[in-house]
Amino acid sequence: MYDLVINNGLIVDGNLTPAYTGSIGITGDKIIEISQDNLAGRIVYDATGLIVSPGFIDMHSHGDFLPLLEDDYKYSRIKQGITTEIVGQCGIGPIPYNQKTMAEYKIYTQPVLGDLKSKWNFTDLNSLTNLTKDKMPHNMGYLIGLSALRSYISGLEFRRLNPKEMKALFQIYEEQLQQGALGMSMGLSYLPGVFANHEELIGLAKLTKKYDGIIMAHIRSHGVDMLKAIEEFINIGRETGARIHISHCRSYKNKDFGITASEILNYIKKVRKEGVKISLDQHPYTTGSTFLNQLLPPEDRELDKYEDKDYCSLVEKKINDKSLLIEGWDNMSLMVGFNNIYLPTYGCTVEDLAEADGVSNFRKLIEILKLENGKIAMVVQEMFDIDEISLLLKDQETFIGSDGLPSGRPHPRLYGAFPKVISDYVRNRGDLSLEQAIYKMTGGHNIGFKNRGIISEGNIADLVIFDYNTISHEESYSGVNKSPVGISRVIIGGKIVCSDGKVLGEYGQLIRRVIND
Repeated sequence: MYDLVINNGLIVDGNLTPAYTGSIGITGDKIIEISQDNLAGRIVYDATGLIVSPGFIDMHSHGDFLPLLEDDYKYSRIKQGITTEIVGQCGIGPIPYNQKTMAEYKIYTQPVLGDLKSKWNFTDLNSLTNLTKDKMPHNMGYLIGLSALRSYISGLEFRRLNPKEMKALFQIYEEQLQQGALGMSMGLSYLPGVFANHEELIGLAKLTKKYDGIIMAHIRSHGVDMLKAIEEFINIGRETGARIHISHCRSYKNKDFGITASEILNYIKKVRKEGVKISLDQHPYTTGSTFLNQLLPPEDRELDKYEDKDYCSLVEKKINDKSLLIEGWDNMSLMVGFNNIYLPTYGCTVEDLAEADGVSNFRKLIEILKLENGKIAMVVQEMFDIDEISLLLKDQETFIGSDGLPSGRPHPRLYGAFPKVISDYVRNRGDLSLEQAIYKMTGGHNIGFKNRGIISEGNIADLVIFDYNTISHEESYSGVNKSPVGISRVIIGGKIVCSDGKVLGEYGQLIRRVIND
């Protein structure tokens, strides 16, 4: 008699095995038996006509604070079938935190991390875990962000670290690894990680390798210099032997500013043949979302400077100069136009607001950033091409990450990225088989979650049960995001945590990297 039984489901096991009908017996938090026959249990769920898959693993998330945020954000993962997420991405996680040096950083990161509406009463992974304990509806694993580390030492300052600071940087990072962090996240186009030099990056990568962690990176460019940016990151892996992973790996739709998906894949396949192990992730949307201040060059994001009219005019000329190339910065306003820089907070584009007030798009941009104290995100429309997304998704080692931002009126990828993969790229377009999609949506076993992501006897019972014919999510940018449909049950550690969109309990846990002495 098992604690929980799922009978007669179509099992897609996350390991590219062809789907098969079977039953699963669970005791405690583990899958004990997989059978062709019906099983008996204290709780029995008949999954006839439904898909049973491993719980989805979000490879790229900004949900560092989700257990402490309001319910709409907090349950955005579990309601779409995500049972585990990897946070601290793009270098901009909240830990380690130094109150003395990170006041600006705290403001800077709010559009990505969300607003706790309280003090950051933590300093490291252990103390943050104490705050989130018993408040986690899903499992979470933390990366340590390069920008957080740098800010801990020198705030958002635009400069190299001196030898003493570099030593402190490495020591603080190693302490986080010893507390169970999964590895390093490099945001090489975000403040202040964009200012890190080769010596700094190599030192951090060596520590990551020492603790068998992983490095996930928002590389310096997704534009015309993307191959150069990929090469820089790959060389970090080559030089140190650290495992590497490129976050949201795709280029821009406007080919005056980007390269093709084929060029990206040809280069990736080439280095793999040379023995480099590298994986990728991406979300399934053609629109993007990030800080609004990413429209400005990295060295021009101090808003106080714009009181000087000459300085303001100089930067305006910069961002209107198509020939100007700055390492670590992609000129998105020229790439898509201000008519495609949508502000969910305002319900319109920057160009709409500029025209209404009779000012230039740039002047309106600076006005909005000042008004919002820099704490505002944007949606970048017409950013990516759906056929190129499809091509990259077909790569064997490309996995799914929502890249959702739990602040303001979020991009719908916070709520529906995983259902969208199945509804759009499997059911509607036929770009992937269901088995391929589930492999990509549960790929955490490829970066060290050895007992999750595959339905197998002895593995942790993190599962999703859904209706293949109806699973979907409405892609809305109005700021009103509904829950996905078609997901019947979500199970974490053998417990049903969500039933037909209703959250029943919070049974997530912090997943620490195991340290082998």
